[in-house]
Amino acid sequence: MAQDERGLSLVELVVALLLLGVVTSSGWSVATQALHSYQWQAAHAQLQSSLRVGVSVIGSELRELGGDSADGGDLIQLDSTAITYRAMRHTSFLCRPPDSQRREIVIWREPSYGLRQLEAGRDSILVFAENDPVLESDNAWLRAAIVSLARGILCPGNTEGIRLALAGVSSGSLTGVERGSPVRGFQVTRLLLYKDRQSVSWLGLKEWKGGSGWSVTQPVLGPLAPNGLRFEYLDGTGRSTTQPGDVAVVAITLAAQSNRRVARVGRFTDSLSTFVALRNVLRQ
Repeated sequence: MAQDERGLSLVELVVALLLLGVVTSSGWSVATQALHSYQWQAAHAQLQSSLRVGVSVIGSELRELGGDSADGGDLIQLDSTAITYRAMRHTSFLCRPPDSQRREIVIWREPSYGLRQLEAGRDSILVFAENDPVLESDNAWLRAAIVSLARGILCPGNTEGIRLALAGVSSGSLTGVERGSPVRGFQVTRLLLYKDRQSVSWLGLKEWKGGSGWSVTQPVLGPLAPNGLRFEYLDGTGRSTTQPGDVAVVAITLAAQSNRRVARVGRFTDSLSTFVALRNVLRQ
């Protein structure tokens, strides 16, 4: 029996090529959609991570703030896209009773806790005054500025200490301070929304350095949406307020933007909100 040695006809060849094109196109479409889905999921995961980090950073900065003072406590200036406050940077303890006449205290060099040691002109402190040990109603935190400091063997047992000369506190109030009283060090800090040279929005932080003024703004998180940071200040009844001394809760909304564009979507944003309650403020 003779073998059929005919080749493909032109019609059959065209049909085969069309079928091959359809299969290839379908496979490419599926692969492209999978790639776009992966890119979207990766960008969204990065965006969610940035939001969680940002809320955590802001919360940790503001959670130590107190509103228990006639001068507004630790809050200094309130804006919708920035907040200026006294950020706690140091904790230590008195190694001897204060010299109330000279308005000087001596703290142990170690143990101490925080980001760094105290600096004159840059930091302020709160020192705890027990006053009458039998009463709790007369306990107080005394706020003072550090005029100068000296290091040396200043504490009992030939241990290293730091002598702080203070301003803004009376000699009489220091008589209620005892050896072992805690000292908390603060620096004026500002969290803010700012734009870089490419007009991209970021969460930034800068610190007051005394005579040298504000530090350069450091980026903390970004990129953010153009209006990606908002603060709202609420009093003890939940009403908005503009007075630092009335603030009981700070509401924070953070809106982040994806680092890169995603095909067919472009850059996209997501937001996260949280609340931080100030210490020692009555709330209803």
